[in-house]
Amino acid sequence: MGLFNLFKRETVKPEDVDYISNAEEFESKGDYASAIGEYEKIVQYVYAKKDPRHYRHVTKRIVGCYQKLGEYDKVFEMWKGQYDPMDYGAKEMYELIKVLEAAQRVDLVSKVYEMAGRSLAANHVEFLVKQKKIPEANELLSELLANIPESNPSIQKLWLAKAKLCLSLRKWEEANKYLSKLIEKNPHNEEARKLKEFCFKQLRSN
Repeated sequence: MGLFNLFKRETVKPEDVDYISNAEEFESKGDYASAIGEYEKIVQYVYAKKDPRHYRHVTKRIVGCYQKLGEYDKVFEMWKGQYDPMDYGAKEMYELIKVLEAAQRVDLVSKVYEMAGRSLAANHVEFLVKQKKIPEANELLSELLANIPESNPSIQKLWLAKAKLCLSLRKWEEANKYLSKLIEKNPHNEEARKLKEFCFKQLRSN
C-alpha cells in the first residue's frame, strides 16, 4: 500500500498542483523569481490552450513580481497583457508611465509616450520639458495646437504650456500671443495674467 501511494505521488498531474498557493508562499518570503516560476506554470499547465483573457489575473501577478524585482523591461513588455484590449488606453498607459518614471526608466517612458500618440500628447510635452528637451516639446506642442480647434476647452492648457515654452526660448511676441488668447477665454486666469505682465516687460525692454 505504501509503494502504491508513493507511486501516486510521483505521477501527480501538473494541472493538479496548487501553483497559486506555492506562488503566494514564495511572494510572502520575498522570493519573487520563484513566484514568477509558479505563476508561469499556471499559464503553461492550467491555461495552455486558452485565450490570454482567461489568465489576465495571473499576468497581473507576474507583472507585480517583476516590478518588485526591478525588472522594468519585463514590466513594460507584459503590462498590456493585464487588460482587455478593448479597455486598454491612455489611462492604463499613464499608470505604466508613472511606474517607469518612479523607477527612473526614462527610455521606457519615452517608448510608452510614442505608443500612446496623441492621447497622452499633453503629458508627453510636460515630460519633455522635465527632461529639458525644449525644442522637441515645442515641436510636439505646435503639432497639437494645429490639430485642436480653439472651441475645444482643453486647448487652454496647451496655450499656457506653449506660452511657457516660448518664454523659456525668449520668444516674447509668440508667448504674448498665446497668453492673450488664454486671457481672452479666461480673464480670471491669474497665472496667465502674471506671465503676460512679465512678457510685456520683456517686450518693452527689447
